[in-house]
Amino acid sequence: MRPFKKIKAGSLQFVLFVGAVIAVLLLTFVLLHQTHMLFDRKSSKQIDVIKYASYGITKAMAQQNLPHDSLRIDFDQDGDIQVSVLKTYWGVFEKYTAVSRFKKNRFVKTALVGGGLSPDFPALYLKDNDRPMIIAGTSKISGDAHLPQQGIRPGTISGEFYQFNRPVYGQIKNSTKTLPPLNKALKDHIQQLSTREIVHQANKTRFSLGLKLTNSFQQPTLYIEGDFMDLSEVELMGNVLIKASQEIVIRANSKLKDVVLVAPSIRITDGFSGALQALASQKIEVGKRVVLEYPSALLVDRGNRPINARQSQPDLSIGSNTMVKGAIAYLDTSEEQTFYPQITLAPEAIVHGEVYCEKNLELKGKILGRVVTDAFVAMENGNVYQNHLYKGIIDSSFLPASFAGLVMGERKTVAKWLY
Repeated sequence: MRPFKKIKAGSLQFVLFVGAVIAVLLLTFVLLHQTHMLFDRKSSKQIDVIKYASYGITKAMAQQNLPHDSLRIDFDQDGDIQVSVLKTYWGVFEKYTAVSRFKKNRFVKTALVGGGLSPDFPALYLKDNDRPMIIAGTSKISGDAHLPQQGIRPGTISGEFYQFNRPVYGQIKNSTKTLPPLNKALKDHIQQLSTREIVHQANKTRFSLGLKLTNSFQQPTLYIEGDFMDLSEVELMGNVLIKASQEIVIRANSKLKDVVLVAPSIRITDGFSGALQALASQKIEVGKRVVLEYPSALLVDRGNRPINARQSQPDLSIGSNTMVKGAIAYLDTSEEQTFYPQITLAPEAIVHGEVYCEKNLELKGKILGRVVTDAFVAMENGNVYQNHLYKGIIDSSFLPASFAGLVMGERKTVAKWLY
C-alpha cells in the first residue's frame, strides 16, 4: 500500500489559477462571439437603412398621386426601420428625398427624376394638322415616326432634292390631333416658378460679382434675386435658384452646375460649358460652341399671349456647334397660327435628348433622341416652307434607355443622384 502523500497548498492554488484562466478565456470567446453577432446585426441593419432609402424612392416614383407631405413607407416586417419620401420639383425635373431611420441611425438619399422612355418610343411625333410632312435635302429620320394621316413625301427646297431612298428609316404610324401632354403638375409648377415671389427671406443670398457658392440638396434652397443679372466669373453649384425680373446672361467664364435659372429672357453666350436648367417666359438664346451637360434643360413657356405681341424671331434658338444633353421645350397654349419657328437649331447644333415644341420647329442640326412637335417650318431665301424638314437629322438610336427627360407618361427614371 502506497503511503499517503501530502499535496502542497501551492499546487492547489495553481489548479485554481489555471481554472480561472480557462474560465476567463471561455467567457472572452463567448463575449467575442456575441459582439460579432451584434456587429453583424447592426451592420445588416445599417445596410438595410441605406438600401430601403433607394427602395423608398423607387416605390414613390411608381405612385401617380403622391401627397405633398412626406409619404411613410414600411418595408421590413419588424417595422423598426422607418422610411419617409418627400416629392418636390427642381426645374423641370421631379426631386425625391428619402429619409431612412433606424434608432439613432439616419440616411438621406435624393434623386433627380424625369420621364422615362418606353421600349417603343418614336423618333418623331408630328401632330396631325391635316397636311402632309415634306422632307428635303440631306434630312434623315432614323427610328419610328408618328405622322399625320396624309403621310410624308420627298420634296425639294432651293433645288436640293431629298437624297435618301426612304422617307423614314423605321415604322410609320398615324399621329393624332393633339400632342402627347406634359404632366399637369409639372406644367403648373413651371408657371408658378415664373409668377410667384421668393418669400424665403432667410434663404436669400445677395448677388455680387465673382460670387462663389455651393449648396447641397440636403440643405434648404438658396435664392439669388435681381433685375438684370450678368453671371460673369460667378461659380454656383447645387441647390441654388437664380431669378431675374428682366434678363440673365451667362458668360463663357461662368461656372454653373445643377442650378436653376428663371427669367423672362435668358442668354447663354458663346463658349459656355456647364450643366443647368433655364426656364424663361419669353426667350432663350444659346450661342455657338456651348456645351450643356446632362441633365440640362431649356424651356420657354409663353402661355396664352396673343401673336401680335410677338416678334418674328425664334423664342428658343440654339447656335451652331452647340451640344445640349437633356431636354428642350417650348410651351404655348394660344390658338393662333404662326408662320415662323419658335425653336431653331442651327447647322452643326446637336441635341442629345429630346425636343418638345407646341408650335413650329426649324431643325437644321441633329437631334439624337426624340422630337415631339406641332409642326416643322423651314426658312430659306426669304421663303417660308410649312411642315418641311430641311437639312435636319433625327436619330433615336443614340438615346440610351436610361435617359430621363420631361415627364409625359407614367414611366419615370432617375436622371441623377444628388449630393
